[in-house]
Amino acid sequence: MSGLTGKGRRFKFYAPKTDIIFYPGALEVVGYETRKLGKVALLVTGRSSMKKLGFLDKTIESFKKAGVQVVHYGEVEPNPTVDIVNEGAKKAIENACDVIVALGGGSSIDTAKAIAVAAGHARGKPISIWDFISPEGANEEITAQTLPLVTIPSTSGTGSHVSQDSVITNSKTKQKQGFGSPFLFPKISIIDIEILSKMSPRLTAIVGFDALTHAIESFFSAHSNPISELYSLEAIRLIFRNLPQAYENGDDQQARKEMALADTYAGWADTTTSDILPHAMAHPVSGHHPRVAHGVSLAALFPAIMRFNLEGADKCTIEKYCKVTRAATGKSIFDNKTGKEEASKSVDLIEKLLKTIKLNVSLKDLDVERTKFKLMAEDAIKTMPEAIQANPRKVSEEDIVALYEQCY
Repeated sequence: MSGLTGKGRRFKFYAPKTDIIFYPGALEVVGYETRKLGKVALLVTGRSSMKKLGFLDKTIESFKKAGVQVVHYGEVEPNPTVDIVNEGAKKAIENACDVIVALGGGSSIDTAKAIAVAAGHARGKPISIWDFISPEGANEEITAQTLPLVTIPSTSGTGSHVSQDSVITNSKTKQKQGFGSPFLFPKISIIDIEILSKMSPRLTAIVGFDALTHAIESFFSAHSNPISELYSLEAIRLIFRNLPQAYENGDDQQARKEMALADTYAGWADTTTSDILPHAMAHPVSGHHPRVAHGVSLAALFPAIMRFNLEGADKCTIEKYCKVTRAATGKSIFDNKTGKEEASKSVDLIEKLLKTIKLNVSLKDLDVERTKFKLMAEDAIKTMPEAIQANPRKVSEEDIVALYEQCY
């Protein structure tokens, strides 16, 4: 395994490709920044929250001041579907949009990325995003024709605002498909703490834990490297220190700022490595049960999978668990205390955090159907094979079913 504990391994790290504008009130420059990339923007949002909070109107006003035409597409829902993407792409094509802007959480940003692909590659008529990402064999390739993207995250958790990745659900097959390409990196991300401070405690917890899983999974990924691991560990440290505070007091600007940084670091680490088993197993949960938020499904699965991976772990993996323990408790990552006992403390700390932010749930609590465990395991292997392969412990379909049962 590569990383801080490995020696002499070759690795590839994607240097951050997104210009970041980070300050309270940064939304004011979205029009000026977007004008650098295009003249007609498709603004992608969810159905209501950004409008209710006034940020939709502020964004449109900034576009008008900068002389950017704007077309609003506000149909995004949690766990966005192929149909939602295709409708957005159709709107972008009909209005000759040459830049896509996402205002919202991970679902809005993932949708905007997928629209940028489908609309950018249209040749006289729309192309379904599923043609680019189907696990049964995509027949279209993502290229430089992808439209440029600007992201304005309203949450601190998915990392999508700086990553090359997206996740879209096929509501017909129930498959939740992750995909990525260097052409999906946003050109610009505007991180406005005034927007992030409006998250509810519940949403803060859900997306904050998602960010933690990105940081930890990227750290243990077989594709990790010394640079990505620095981002992963700093994200872990920031999240353990700030998520409980942001959850308890959403007006704490310092906690919000550090959670936004953690989300960005975790996004960079994750996009240059890969997810591992937790995300591979979580996607089918919400794919077959769309009402279950992604971060909540991760909360139900994560501790058990971490303990599964620790069983029979090699020395390098145990050392990584110990580094997570140190990062979570604020100790030096170069502390030399190791061993299974120290390693297992990392999982104890994760379980303690989940209780603090009231996300200590089971699959049964989420009304996940046990009869679908085998199908979900098949989907995990089919839709996220790279995550399965990058897991530090080899895993079979039977192992995945058993883990679903353990988390029920």
